[in-house]
Amino acid sequence: MESGTIPGPDTVAPERGLCWYGLQRLPVLLDAFAREIEGVRAAEDIEYIHRMRVATRRLRAALPLFRACFSGKQYSRWMQEMANITRALGEARDADVQIAFLLKYQKRSRSAQKKKAQPPGTGIPVNPYDPALLYLLADLRKRRSQLQQRVLSALGALEKSGVIGDMQILFAARKSAVRRVPWKTMSYGIPTVAALRIETRLVTMLSYEPWVPYPDAVAEHHATRIAAKKLRYTMEIYGPVYRLNLKKPLIRVKKIQEVLGDLHDCDVWIDHVTRIMLRERSHLRTEKEEKRPDTATLASLRLFLKERERARILLHRQFVRYWESQKRTHLWDELRQTLLYGRKKKFQPDPEVRIEETRRVVGAVAAQFPEGLAHHRHATHLALMLFDSLQPVHGMTKHDRFLLECAGMLHDIGWMTRQKRHNHLSAARIFADETLPFDLPDRVTVGLIALAHRGQETPETHVFFPLLPEDRQKKILQLAALLRVADGLDYLHLGSVQEIHCIIGSGEISCDIVSPVDVTQEKERARSKAVLFTRAFGRELVIR
Repeated sequence: MESGTIPGPDTVAPERGLCWYGLQRLPVLLDAFAREIEGVRAAEDIEYIHRMRVATRRLRAALPLFRACFSGKQYSRWMQEMANITRALGEARDADVQIAFLLKYQKRSRSAQKKKAQPPGTGIPVNPYDPALLYLLADLRKRRSQLQQRVLSALGALEKSGVIGDMQILFAARKSAVRRVPWKTMSYGIPTVAALRIETRLVTMLSYEPWVPYPDAVAEHHATRIAAKKLRYTMEIYGPVYRLNLKKPLIRVKKIQEVLGDLHDCDVWIDHVTRIMLRERSHLRTEKEEKRPDTATLASLRLFLKERERARILLHRQFVRYWESQKRTHLWDELRQTLLYGRKKKFQPDPEVRIEETRRVVGAVAAQFPEGLAHHRHATHLALMLFDSLQPVHGMTKHDRFLLECAGMLHDIGWMTRQKRHNHLSAARIFADETLPFDLPDRVTVGLIALAHRGQETPETHVFFPLLPEDRQKKILQLAALLRVADGLDYLHLGSVQEIHCIIGSGEISCDIVSPVDVTQEKERARSKAVLFTRAFGRELVIR
C-alpha cells in the first residue's frame, strides 16, 4: 500500500468476532502512535520519529484488516490522515537514517585510513571520502531542517482533525460493550481470517521469488521488501492466535526485510550520487557558484559511488544466501502448517461437534436466502448422486461426501448480496461465518468448492489452495467438479433432472440423465462446465 492510497473493499464479511479481535489489537497500536507525538514535536531525539513512523506503518497495515468493522466514511478519513502523517514522517526519518549512515561511514573510513601504513613525516593521512561525505551531509542537514517543518505541520493537521481522539473514543466504547469473549469467534471465525490474511501476504512476497537471484532487479527487490514488511506486520497482528506467536517466521521475515532494506539504501545512494554526477557534467561552472561541488568533491563522490556499488553486490549475495537457506529449511511450508494446525488451544474448535448439528447450522445459513433454497437442495442432491456413482473412481470418504453436501447447500448464498461474482461472495461468507462449526481445513474445503461452482474460477486460483496438503487439494478439485456439473444440470433452477446414472469407462465416464421433460439446455450447460471434471478425474465426461 503506497502512501496516500486507500486499499480496496475488504473481501471478509464484518463478523462480530472479527471486530472483537480488532478491538483487542487496534487500541494498542493507536496508543503506541500517540505516545510519540510530543517527542516528535520536540525533535530532540531521532528515535521518536523512528518509533512513530513504525507505529503509523503498523496501524496503517492493521486498519485494512478490520475495515469491514467501521463505516466507509470513518475508515477513509482515518486512512487519509494516517497516510498524510506517514508521508511526512517517512521523508524526515529517511533523512535521519542517511545522516546517521554518513556519520558512521565517515568515522569508519577515517579509522581505516589511519591504520594504513604511511611514509615517515607525511603527517595525518587524508580520508579520500571526506569531501563527498561533507558535501552530502551539508545538503542532507539543510533538507532535514526543512522537513521538520513539514512534520510539525502534519502533526498540527492531525491534531486539528481530531482523528486520534475519535478513534480512541470509538474503540473504548465498542470494547466496553463486549461483556464476554465470543467463543465461536475464537474457534471458528478468527483462525480462518488470520490464515487468509497471512497466506495472502506470503503469496504476494513469494511471487517475487523469480527475481531474487538477479542483482539488477532493483524494483523487484524493493517490492519484495515492501511485501515482507506487510507480511511481518500481518503476522504480528494475528500472532496471538498461534503457538509461540509465530516467533520463528517473524524473526526470519524481519531479517529478509532488513537485508533488503540495506540493499535499498545502497540503491538510494547510487541513484542520488549518479544524479549529482550527471547534473554536474551538463552545467557550466562559474566562479560565483560556491555551493556546487568542486573537482575534489566530484572525485570523492565517484569513489563513494563505486564503493556503494561494491557494497550492493555483497549485500545482494547475502540476500540470496539467506533466501535460499529459508527454502532449504522449508520455512514457508512450516508456516503454512502452523496456519492450519498450530493454533493455541483456545483458538481450536470443539472436536465433538456432531454431523447433525453441522447440517442443521448449514441449513439455517442456507435458509437466509429463501429464493435459492430449492436450487441449493436440488443441486446438492444431484452432486451427491454423482459422488455415489463415481465412488469406485475417487474412493473418497463419508466425511468428504458430507463436505460436498455442505458446499452444495451454501454455493449460492452470496447471491443474497448480489448476483455478479456471487461465487466469490459465497466463499467469503463460508470462510468468515462464525456460526458454521467447521475447523479450518474443512471450512477452506467447503469454501473452495463453492467458489469453483461457476465461471472460470478453479480452486487453484484462490490463495488458500497452496495452504492445503496435496491429497486434500486433489479431493477439492474432484468435489468442485461434481458440484459444477450438478449446478449446470439445474441451470434453470426448475429441478427438472431427477436421476443420474453413470457408466465408468477407461477413457470416459458416461452419465445418463433421467427427466420427465426436455432438459437439453441443462445438459448443454453441464457439458460446458465439465472441463474441470475432465482434469480432476482424468476422463472425459459424456452427458446423454
